[in-house]
Amino acid sequence: MATEIELKFLVKNEQNIEIKDEITKLLLSKKTASNNLTYQQRTGNLSNCYFDTSDKSLRRQDIGLRVRTSNTAIEQTIKTAGNVVGGLHQRPEYNVPMKDNFPDLSLFPKTIWQKNQNIVELQSKIVPIFNTDFSRTTWTISAGKPSSAGGQTSTGKQTIIELAYDQGTIESNGQTAEIYEIELELVQGDVNDLFELAEALFEILPLRPGIKSKAARGYALWEKIESKIALTPLELIPLKPNCNIEQVFTSGLSFGLQQLHRFIDAYLTSPSLAYLEKITEILALLRHGFWLFEQHIPDELKQIRDELSHFIKLLTWVDSALYFQELTTKTGNYRKKIEMSEQLFSQLKLEKGLFPDVEQVIDIIYSKRFNQLQISLLKLLLDEDKLKSSADHCEQSVLLFAQNWLDTHLSNLVSILSKSENLTSEQYLSHNTLLVRTLLTGSWFGDLFDKTQRLEFRHPWLDIKQGISELNTLWILQQQLQTLNEVPEKLLNWQNSKVENLLIALDHSRKMALSLDPYWCL
Repeated sequence: MATEIELKFLVKNEQNIEIKDEITKLLLSKKTASNNLTYQQRTGNLSNCYFDTSDKSLRRQDIGLRVRTSNTAIEQTIKTAGNVVGGLHQRPEYNVPMKDNFPDLSLFPKTIWQKNQNIVELQSKIVPIFNTDFSRTTWTISAGKPSSAGGQTSTGKQTIIELAYDQGTIESNGQTAEIYEIELELVQGDVNDLFELAEALFEILPLRPGIKSKAARGYALWEKIESKIALTPLELIPLKPNCNIEQVFTSGLSFGLQQLHRFIDAYLTSPSLAYLEKITEILALLRHGFWLFEQHIPDELKQIRDELSHFIKLLTWVDSALYFQELTTKTGNYRKKIEMSEQLFSQLKLEKGLFPDVEQVIDIIYSKRFNQLQISLLKLLLDEDKLKSSADHCEQSVLLFAQNWLDTHLSNLVSILSKSENLTSEQYLSHNTLLVRTLLTGSWFGDLFDKTQRLEFRHPWLDIKQGISELNTLWILQQQLQTLNEVPEKLLNWQNSKVENLLIALDHSRKMALSLDPYWCL
């Protein structure tokens, strides 16, 4: 059994770039620049058939079973449950040479199966479910000069990395998906060398982290599953009981990266502003963590926060685009009223068309700088020594740390929202940033406290957030109405009525929210 440590990237190859040539050029340049780097290149064709039972028994156990036929050999493989964070894959893998192209489960170690699992019965039920066929070009890279004694450098073993580029297809149920993947597997040595090679690839190729294995993509074809994700507002970071401050921070990084890649994958499969809004929300969640834990993070890592801010600013238009979409969509609540004015409807459609298009967003996702940000987050997540050394300076308990931040942000919000019996539209809109900041603090620490009390407390605050979003839509409509040559009186009255009713609902939610005791104080 071996445990894979690999980075997986998907290549944007719409321009039919000669990926193999670009990678070879890169390695040649590195070889020229250093006498300590060598590589061997080879190319072959791989045909893989994946197996499971009709009721997905192996899938439910997070087990992948395949038989691979290469140019010279047949091999069966089982991969068991592992971890995937930020494109870094770690999964135990078992390989057995074969003479036939149908799996023989009895050849695998008995320890990988669940207790009392009937392997003979399972063997009788497995069937082929999908195929992957691709050309694989592999570069086995050796870095660092071995010493004459034992082949080791002063820092440990010579680093060996296997870089593979796969191009081909996944087929199941008459459906086909293309494969353009790069995998970097650490055979031995320092994982930082793996990251360094990945960063060099960002310079020459449009990449993004790949969170789905070929098996996961094959299952999706077999089950005819669409890559749609439920949209829920400001999820909480899952935290383990009795965790410390360092573990809260690392849990947040891990959760944020996983969610970021899930929604990027969903956006690229089915581009929508709703998915893009979630991406910006997750970036804001990650950045908020760097503010909350600022005293426990080395100064040199705070540049990651600046990079998060950079991409949040690049996507600030998304909220406005959503408001214009709400006003113009055929199934929206505003369309029939807006069509009372042909000029208004034309103006809204024109404004909506000025926002960046899908291709511009995709360019950001595959950009070198965005990839570098994600690698920086992943490296920080894996650098346990650095995080632990910074956490050692904290003498307070995690609950006290969380309560202090929750109290601080809530008191700032309450002091503003409780000044008046009724608030105007402008006041609600101006307080949105502080409200979001308070809710994000709850997203970081909320799981440390009682769920029932937390849900009851957060509910009216989330209602206010949603109400302010609707208020923004109506504010944009009001601004557009002011530019018309002639405003239909019926439309103007309807808009004013909508604002008045929304302000009444917001005031009701605000008073309810202000009346509740914070869940972290109960």
